[in-house]
Amino acid sequence: MSEDPNPPTYQLPADPARLAQEEPRLVRRFWRKFKATLSYLPFAETFLAAFFAAVDPKTPASAKAILFGALGYFIVPFDFIPDFFGAMGYGDDIAVILAAIKAVESSITDEHRDKARTWLEKARNQP
Repeated sequence: MSEDPNPPTYQLPADPARLAQEEPRLVRRFWRKFKATLSYLPFAETFLAAFFAAVDPKTPASAKAILFGALGYFIVPFDFIPDFFGAMGYGDDIAVILAAIKAVESSITDEHRDKARTWLEKARNQP
């Protein structure tokens, strides 16, 4: 995938200091939930690539804010359709994350996608 020579500017104001403060907590909660729901997620590689973009220091703060917002929605168990409904409960999470990914797709690089693919291959091959 080639880099967009004119990446979009994001309209969401982002506070880099606040992102840095919240990132460790979101990262811990993301991994816990992602590992527990790996079998439910049809777009696991895409989600994981978005996560790797969100934690990449080179990703613009505005893109990080959008991605962390969507990943935060994924983490929260009680949202529009509660996650305890199994696969059906993740439908709204998928929609929110895919919309966020679409909004910042130029910030999700091939490196993020490769890292996601490698991580998933290892995770799926473990007994």
